Amino acid sequence: MLGIALFSFPARKNDDTRDFSQFYCAAQIVRRGLGRQLYDLKTQVEFQSKVASVHVFYNHPPFEALLFLPFTYFNYRAAYTLWTVTGLALLVCTALLIESHTKVSLAVAQYARVHADFGLVVIIFLTFGPATTCLLIGQDSMLMLSIYTLAFILLKRGAEFQAGCVLACGLFKFQFIVPFVLILVLRKKWSTVSGVATVGALLVAVSTKISGGQVITGYPRFLLLDRTYQQIAGFAPEYMPNIRGLLYLATKGRLPVAFFGGLVAIFSLAALWLAAKNWQDRHFSLSFSASLFATLLASYHLYNYDLTLLLLPIAIVCGELAQRGRLLSIPGITTAALILLFTPPMHRLLLLHGVYALMCIPIWILFISAARLIRFSSNSQNAIA
Repeated sequence: MLGIALFSFPARKNDDTRDFSQFYCAAQIVRRGLGRQLYDLKTQVEFQSKVASVHVFYNHPPFEALLFLPFTYFNYRAAYTLWTVTGLALLVCTALLIESHTKVSLAVAQYARVHADFGLVVIIFLTFGPATTCLLIGQDSMLMLSIYTLAFILLKRGAEFQAGCVLACGLFKFQFIVPFVLILVLRKKWSTVSGVATVGALLVAVSTKISGGQVITGYPRFLLLDRTYQQIAGFAPEYMPNIRGLLYLATKGRLPVAFFGGLVAIFSLAALWLAAKNWQDRHFSLSFSASLFATLLASYHLYNYDLTLLLLPIAIVCGELAQRGRLLSIPGITTAALILLFTPPMHRLLLLHGVYALMCIPIWILFISAARLIRFSSNSQNAIA
């Protein structure tokens, strides 16, 4: 993977369209003491044009830029190489944690009917289309996968406050944290919620230190109301494999903005409510997985590389089924959903035709399958009792 990333590195900076440039240049802006100008598009263009093609803008909270500060002490190509190595290391470490707590290798062995070990699990994770894309373009989704994996392990051990603290570290992409926290609120998991709130408040303080107090109102205004940014950023719902994207495809984008937004909100809240309703502590792993599926479906902004996060709930569900000896008896539609997700050419095909939002369908199938599995497990235990 590292060899492919370096071999494909363009000779001219104007040909480079990797997303890593936004993080690298945001960290440069902060390092120069220009944090108050972090969301000024002219400033971002000035810094990015020196290292790569200007094609994407930094739109994450200021605190994440601190993570990339050490990389600014290297030239752009070296920094990209180091970030790719970091992403690979995160993937391997996270895969090790997932394997040790889900036994997903057992699921691979049962399904493929071959000997499966940790090495094979890493290869499967590495060749998962969204994960490959994440590494090649220098995105930060591996970090989100690591955060959710650590939170899962801590929650499983009963360390709820600590799990909340870890979850809050993912607020650099708050659209993947807030929906999950809403499920926790509906389940009255106040200890975890307080952990999120505590670290979240700290991160807000760090962000104001970087960009000044005006960032409290300036950042939301930049994301939602800055017309220049909205036009340049070119957000395309048809490429988003979530409820928003699927509804956009279904309606062909012809609905009034307010009505469409209300429709997205209704379906998104319904998915989160369903996840909360089916949550059962005695089936925590499955409940966590269903909630994470629902979170991705309800996230307002979701692209291909963000689906790297799917590796965790899929591993949990398949591991649970394998340990119960029921993996091969899952419905054909669930198997089809897994095959679609783990077929790299399918991701590319949908992207090329501008209908990647259709990838929301297999995620919906997995979400419903996880919810049904929770109910089935509960009914079985009740029947035994």
